[in-house]
Amino acid sequence: MHLVHLPCSDPKATLRQTGAAMATLAQRTGAVEGRVANLETILARFMARTDESIARTNESVARTDESIARLERIVEHYVQEGAREREEAAHERERERTIAAQDRKEAARERERERTIATQDREEAARERERERTIAAQDREEAARERERERTIAAQDRKEAARERREMNKRWGELANKMGTVVEDIVAPSVRRLAREVFDCGDLVRFTTRQTVTRSDDRSRTREFDALYVGTRAVLLNETKSSPRSEDARAFVEFLRNGEFALYFPEYGKLPIVPAFSSLSIPEDLVTYLTRHGIYAVAMGDEAMQVLNLQAVRSRPAAR
Repeated sequence: MHLVHLPCSDPKATLRQTGAAMATLAQRTGAVEGRVANLETILARFMARTDESIARTNESVARTDESIARLERIVEHYVQEGAREREEAAHERERERTIAAQDRKEAARERERERTIATQDREEAARERERERTIAAQDREEAARERERERTIAAQDRKEAARERREMNKRWGELANKMGTVVEDIVAPSVRRLAREVFDCGDLVRFTTRQTVTRSDDRSRTREFDALYVGTRAVLLNETKSSPRSEDARAFVEFLRNGEFALYFPEYGKLPIVPAFSSLSIPEDLVTYLTRHGIYAVAMGDEAMQVLNLQAVRSRPAAR
């Protein structure tokens, strides 16, 4: 609130000015006595006007004092009103600070509650993950035990199956000794399959079993070929024995080494020969001998006839 200062006349100054004027008149009056009468008249009129002016001045001063008092009351009123407003504003700010402080405390408590809940949730999640890991570990252990049981059972089954197959192969061998050509009949279908799928002899041109052939250079000499697969890329020459012996394997090696096959089948002389020695079961030492001379050993596997030394023969050249 701004105070307003109203302009007003100073009665005392007016009186001093009047006194000075009168002294001046008195001095002039003493100097010029001839004009006293006129001056007295003028002075009387002046004094009358001065009195009127003083009266008006006093009246103006009174009005001014009254205005000043009224203005002071107004100012006082506004000062008091401003003080009340400032006090109320101070109270309001204090209430707002109190409310803000309470809100901050409540927000802090709420954040603390949220942190506590979040911590509890994390701990519960950690416990749940630990429970899940424990259950998963137990499941893995149980699965491992189950797989081990299955492997044990499978191994036992394989051993039993192998034993049964060995027993069956043995019986097949015994039966072959009695029936002569049974082994050849068992091996022959596998020769066709092995020629195509394993030895890559190409499409079939000719397939014969137990064929007796005369040598082209000596009509008095003949030889029986157990199984012969002629393909577009190679010839699979198979020698089958029901009871394989080392002398049988040596005789087959000698036949291949001498190149006699071309004397019996000159029409296939340009095709490479894939030699195979077959039986239901071949001793390990005989397999080693055949491998050393580049001959494939074919015997009964778990379900069908299979090559016992396929990679070994392919990784080294045949003996000369």
